[in-house]
Amino acid sequence: MTADGYAQVQTAVGARVERVGGVYWNRVRRIFCRPLLPHEALPPGVAEARRAGCAGFQYVVADPQAANSAMGFIVLEREPDYSLEAVSHNRRRLIKSAAKKMEVRPIRDLPELQTQGYAAYRAFYHRTRYNYLASRRREADFRQWAAAQLQDPRATVLGAYKGGKLEAVSVAFWVRDTLVYASHFSGVEALREGASELLFHALREAVAGTPGIAQILVRRYQGGNGMDQYYLMRGAKLIHKPARLQLNPLVRLGLWICRPRQYALLRDSSRFTR
Repeated sequence: MTADGYAQVQTAVGARVERVGGVYWNRVRRIFCRPLLPHEALPPGVAEARRAGCAGFQYVVADPQAANSAMGFIVLEREPDYSLEAVSHNRRRLIKSAAKKMEVRPIRDLPELQTQGYAAYRAFYHRTRYNYLASRRREADFRQWAAAQLQDPRATVLGAYKGGKLEAVSVAFWVRDTLVYASHFSGVEALREGASELLFHALREAVAGTPGIAQILVRRYQGGNGMDQYYLMRGAKLIHKPARLQLNPLVRLGLWICRPRQYALLRDSSRFTR
């Protein structure tokens, strides 16, 4: 998938994506932007066009001398020899236990994803209140999101099924040499029975057999929270990259006073390494 294709998919599901200065930017907050592919370094001067209409933005730079901040990413490098035997004894036990109760396979049936997937998402949202693309809690918006996931053949949409019913969903997009881990959700029972372990293992197996993928971009580092630790404990690596942070002075002051931890994380993600 090209960056253009990825931008189209993300726009279709409600992300606020804009092309400025030849770069796709994602408006992750009402007044704050990052590149749609945040791990990729931008050349000098490209981001200057982003100043208009955005009170703050941050992007990775190739030259550390141009950096005034650092961005952290949790990544998994492709492991050609990855297999179930490669994981720790405890992880292997959890995956085997989950595999006895559930089956992982690609989701190809759109109505199935729109109905059974919606039930799993609703249970996930009520449990976590995860607010990214939270409009999916409305059935019409979820149906639109589901259709966008299945429209590109280079999207990896996996489901965990129990008794033929879809109980958990993972979505990833192959963009250039990176598999972007975009979404995962499950119902309460599926979570207890190890659906997350099983789906993540299946995704790693798929990447192991795909030479064109160099890495999985799991997520942007959030300062060592529970989900950060979940993936780090499963073999992912934390990488800090030099970045450039631009903030409107009033926004900077507001963050410093009202959200000091978030401001510190923006300034230097490596300070929050555990």
